[in-house]
Amino acid sequence: MTDTTRAGALGRPVFYLMLVGALAVVAACYSAGYRKQMAATVDLLSELTEKLADYCAAGFKVDDREISSEEMGEFYYALNKAQAFRAMRRNQAQRPSYRDFSTMLEQYAAFVHSADEYRLGGRVDPVKLAALIAQRDAIRKTASRVRANLASEE
Repeated sequence: MTDTTRAGALGRPVFYLMLVGALAVVAACYSAGYRKQMAATVDLLSELTEKLADYCAAGFKVDDREISSEEMGEFYYALNKAQAFRAMRRNQAQRPSYRDFSTMLEQYAAFVHSADEYRLGGRVDPVKLAALIAQRDAIRKTASRVRANLASEE
C-alpha cells in the first residue's frame, strides 16, 4: 500500500501565505460589496423620498388623476427591501455608515407612513405638508452622512 498524501503539506509556509492571501481577497470583496450595496440602497431611498415629496406637494394628483394605493406600493416595497438589506448586514453594525443608514431607514419608514396617511386624508393641508417636507429634508441630511461615512470607511 502506498501513501498518496504529501507529508507536511499543511506545515509549509506557502500554504499559510496562500490561505491568508485568499482570506484578504475575500474580505476586501465583502467590504467593497457592502459599500456598493449600501450606496445603491441609499440612492434608491433618496430618489423615492424625492418622488414621494413631489407627490405630496402635488396633492397626490398627476395629470388630474389621483395616485392609487397600488402606486404607493413601490415605496413600501423599497422599504421592505432596505430593511432586509439592513438585517443581512447586521454584522456591519459597528460602522458609522450602517448606524446612519439605520437612522435613515427609520426616517424613510416614518415618511412613507405619514405621506400615505396624508394621501388618504384627501385634502391639502399646508401644516401637514410642511411636516412632510421637513421629514424629507431630514432624510436628505442623513443620506449625506451615510455617503460621507462610506467614503471614509475602509
